[in-house]
Amino acid sequence: MSDLTRRSLCVALPALATALAAESSAAPVSENALASDLTQCQAFPFEKLPLRYSDGGAPTHDIAHGRVPTGELIELHETTIEAGKMPHAAHQHAHEEFILVREGTIEFMYNGTSHLLGPGSVGYTAPNQMHGFRNAGTTPATYFIFSLSKK
Repeated sequence: MSDLTRRSLCVALPALATALAAESSAAPVSENALASDLTQCQAFPFEKLPLRYSDGGAPTHDIAHGRVPTGELIELHETTIEAGKMPHAAHQHAHEEFILVREGTIEFMYNGTSHLLGPGSVGYTAPNQMHGFRNAGTTPATYFIFSLSKK
């Protein structure tokens, strides 16, 4: 695991998401990703993922939400936002999270700076720091949020 880089993480996440979404007869299927049992292997077929909408109206597919055997709370979801839109207002929270861009261009804002993230790019949000993002492109942008928490 010491060879894991941001680049390899960016390359691996879409493959991981595809693998999670693929039907698998060897792994149980989570019928409710919001209460995932992350102590066992399982598959998350895309067509069975719960759909909700962010405060800004962006469709969000919840993939996994649960505690892993080492105790951390993990949450993973995929969201698509239209050009020029934000999923919700800038905010802060006690947990860490990564934003991994699958397609489109996301403007990631924090600490008074703005960074453009394209496909394969990753942004990191440290605990309790104000941050926000919006679709800075002219087409829909799809991204994954992967959050980690001890609580």
